[in-house]
Amino acid sequence: MKSERLSAINLASGKLVAITCKPPIFSSTRTNWDGIVVEYHHLPPAESPELCLQQHSISIMLGNEYQIDWRLAGGRLHSAQMRRGEIGITPKGFQTQARWYQDVEFLLVSVNSSLFKRVADNVVDVELIPHRGVSDPQIFHLGMALKAELEAGCPSGKLYGESVATAVAAHLLKTYSVSPQLIPPEVNLSERQLRQVIDYIHDNLALDLSLPELAVLVDMSSYSFCRWFKRLMGLTPHQYIIQCRIERAKFLLTYTQLPIVEIALRVGCSSQSNFTALFRKLVGMTPKAYREML
Repeated sequence: MKSERLSAINLASGKLVAITCKPPIFSSTRTNWDGIVVEYHHLPPAESPELCLQQHSISIMLGNEYQIDWRLAGGRLHSAQMRRGEIGITPKGFQTQARWYQDVEFLLVSVNSSLFKRVADNVVDVELIPHRGVSDPQIFHLGMALKAELEAGCPSGKLYGESVATAVAAHLLKTYSVSPQLIPPEVNLSERQLRQVIDYIHDNLALDLSLPELAVLVDMSSYSFCRWFKRLMGLTPHQYIIQCRIERAKFLLTYTQLPIVEIALRVGCSSQSNFTALFRKLVGMTPKAYREML
């Protein structure tokens, strides 16, 4: 069972403790995203103990500017003004300690080492360079996409979160790794292999499809699969699957009398509310209104 909160080792006590002094406002720990955990925090002024993180961590600053004193790996104390959009990177196994003097609002993204294997199969052990107060629009954009998906109740399913997480891992490897990792070049596969993937998607729309599940069909890393699929189809795997689900839902709404909750399950949505939110977003009306219009 997943922990309800991100944790780290308190170096003074040797115990495993929550990374933050208060629970997150919301978190991805109840989702089935694999390899990444996202927490949204709003904390009062405080001082954290010296912690050793168990996973690579990215903090994305939101809200108002604030002052923070911080120390990494037992080094000297630094002081900085943190601004909205700036990020901090704390590698797995690093000692970290901080004190801040105003309310802070941030997104905390924890990346499991196994996630990097989706980008490049040859990755063994990733060593990231610690940073504080870095402006990185790509990480900020990806983080906001994950936050928006959580706030909406994750209507897009597992594959969306895993796709964004894979993009985060690829960016970390290329930009913040001690030894920049070689990202595999794009490969050209046959139309038969593309057809195999598309047929699998259509045969399994009722399931919560995952990115590794699709990539293994053509023996590719998740990252390479995403690039290959988008180049050929003009859509990401997630966008294509959502499109297929909406088209099947329209068919079922038009030609059957199935309850909307049953249609939601048949097109791979975890609940009627998620299905309704997704359908309204893409079609411009609720499933009920669509059926009544026919």
